[in-house]
Amino acid sequence: MIKRRIFISFDHDDARRVSGFMGLRQIIDSFDFYNHKLDHRINSTDAEYVKRVIREDYIRPASVTVVLIGGQTAQSSWVRWEIEESRRQGKGILGIRLPGWAGPVPNGVPANAVGGWEPDKFASWIEWAYGQRGTQ
Repeated sequence: MIKRRIFISFDHDDARRVSGFMGLRQIIDSFDFYNHKLDHRINSTDAEYVKRVIREDYIRPASVTVVLIGGQTAQSSWVRWEIEESRRQGKGILGIRLPGWAGPVPNGVPANAVGGWEPDKFASWIEWAYGQRGTQ
């Protein structure tokens, strides 16, 4: 099986809940996860520099962008930008609702590409999103 690179987009306020998804890399060996919010080397207040690093080092090498949806995710300007950039680069887009949250789906995440917290389905959903890249 080909190892898929996954870019994780989420609202900073959901960081603790997101750790549950990131922990899945211990049981799902077919994915590499990329997330700049957990990478302390981007320690800058220069938004253009941060965007360039995210665009080139995180989104570009990814096959699929997974948007982890919490209560305020749709309002995050960074999440909106990451989705727009992922779409611009032709990446597959998948939305997954974090456990216990029913916030609105961010613009740019296709309505048919949103699932609940069902870890046993994540691998097949990511493969589906990979197959949809460039068409969403």
